Amino acid sequence: MHPTGTNYLTKLELAAKLGITRRGVEELMRTHKIPYLALGHRTVRFFWPAVEKAIARLEHKAIGQGAK
Repeated sequence: MHPTGTNYLTKLELAAKLGITRRGVEELMRTHKIPYLALGHRTVRFFWPAVEKAIARLEHKAIGQGAK
């Protein structure tokens, strides 16, 4: 949970939580693979429970792609 007691994270916080770079987060945003809130021109926040669900769906798809 975020230090302020909310589940909303910045790009850097989300990157750290996912173990990827800030650019990795931006790529997930650009390809619409994770949900985010654009609060202004430069202000973006991520609701962790929604991101967690989106990542789980991506993992499920990736596992299912190779199966025949």
